[in-house]
Amino acid sequence: MPNIITTISNYKLKYLRQDLTAALGVAAISLPQVMAFALLAGLNPIYGLYTFIVSNILFFITGSSNYMIVGPTNMVSVTIASSLNAIGAVTPDNYLQFVILLTFLVGAFQVVLGLIKIGNLVNYISDTVIIGITTGVSFIIISGQLENLLEIEIPAGSGNVISNILNLINNIEQTNFYGLAMGIFTIIAVLLCKKYFPRLPSYLAGVIAAIILVIIFDLHQYLVIIGSIDASLPPLRIPRFDLQAFRILSSSALSIAILGFTQVLSIVKIMEEKTGEVTDLNREFISQGFINMSGSFFSSFAITGSFSRSFTNVELGGKTRFTALMASMTVLISVILFSRLVSLIPISSLAAVVILVAVSMLDIEEILKCFSTTRADAITFLVTFTTTVLTPRLDFAIYVGVIVSAVIVLRNTSDINYSHLSLEEEEEEVFTEEEDIEEVKEDDYIVINLSGTLHYNTAENLKEELTQSYLPEKVFVIRLRRVEDIDLTAVKELEKFVDRVQENGGEVILAGLDQQKREIFEQAGLLQKIGEENYYTEKENIFSSTKKAIEKAEEKVNNDE
Repeated sequence: MPNIITTISNYKLKYLRQDLTAALGVAAISLPQVMAFALLAGLNPIYGLYTFIVSNILFFITGSSNYMIVGPTNMVSVTIASSLNAIGAVTPDNYLQFVILLTFLVGAFQVVLGLIKIGNLVNYISDTVIIGITTGVSFIIISGQLENLLEIEIPAGSGNVISNILNLINNIEQTNFYGLAMGIFTIIAVLLCKKYFPRLPSYLAGVIAAIILVIIFDLHQYLVIIGSIDASLPPLRIPRFDLQAFRILSSSALSIAILGFTQVLSIVKIMEEKTGEVTDLNREFISQGFINMSGSFFSSFAITGSFSRSFTNVELGGKTRFTALMASMTVLISVILFSRLVSLIPISSLAAVVILVAVSMLDIEEILKCFSTTRADAITFLVTFTTTVLTPRLDFAIYVGVIVSAVIVLRNTSDINYSHLSLEEEEEEVFTEEEDIEEVKEDDYIVINLSGTLHYNTAENLKEELTQSYLPEKVFVIRLRRVEDIDLTAVKELEKFVDRVQENGGEVILAGLDQQKREIFEQAGLLQKIGEENYYTEKENIFSSTKKAIEKAEEKVNNDE
């Protein structure tokens, strides 16, 4: 992907209009979103604006994708709040300082993981895990934002859905109906805009409509509003480095780094389909790590790639990374020129925006697919979803998702391709393939067909299959032509099977050995055990060595008779 110097030197004037148009659209949907996500992270909404401005300027310099837009996102924001609310050392007075230090650590982890290319491991996190976490997060967001929608002050709970709902019920009499009405009005305005004016930024339209109501009816005295904000550049704020805080925050930082990786990976995959752009994932991870580390010095919290903003950029025709720069400048100018209007935004309106975003995260079709495909997918979804909504810290749920993904990968790769072959009586060169030993156990000899990779993780499955195929006083032909690789653990399982067969009056013949497998078996002593006359190397013609092995098996059976 082009670096910043290449992007600037190759920039064409014809891109300017498209990039500017896309940037204005991205800024329009970003303004209400990033303030809402700051609220979601437990911060004053102005920090969402600071974060968007700083992160996209840095992305313009260090990023690799021409289409991605970065900044605060719902999942990262709720993970920040969930992680910090569960840490006893965090108080309202030092909350912002912990957020900034956490952001720095997230960036450090991302840079290190990107440099050693461990970022590729997120490819092994299954879609089912992501669906489970995303669904759970949407429930957490909705339950957590109801207090802002109703303007209820409730004590801090454990951060899970159940505690949020119970606290809400216990304090429901505090509801500010002005705030609730404003939130409902914002939701209706957004939905009507989506339906009748789909080209307009609906979230921004809903928030602007709320501001207009506040001004016309002088509602700021009845509602909680953002209040005065600094119409200035993002302020410099040095993270307070502390070894004890590092230790406390390290687990949360790693989980947020992993979560950021999964979001970037998903965006990159979809961008490849939409635009044909191929992105170096590890370079992108390093870039976002640098953004998080640097942004922490400018009052920013953790960022990652944004689905909605990136897709808006593509749909509006953005061509280069200048879109990110122009969008950040547009937001900065809006903060400086319209700070008075921004200060009048009702908190309940931002909560309404967050709730609408959370509802849009619920993909019912994908959830149903998890239950209609395989049992493993259903279990994986339920485990990750339940852990997400019940755990006091969302980073724990992320780790559970990673572990579940690893187990699924190992489970999927632990099953070998194992079948039995038999020759048709009428056409001796045509083989039929049978899974069940019952179909071939009456044959004079048993032909076992193996394929794929035989490593330590498949050894137990290989042992089970060979045990089921075993019959006393039988000749077995084991076809290995389609085995791509084999390790010592799998060879030992074959050796145990050979020992058992030979001890009970039978023999084993190997077919389809290439040079590599022949050397492995020879070094392990397996070829010596079965004898030189009982193995056949693969030939150019398929089944040629297998047919020779079968002829040998028939000869042994006839001799025994």
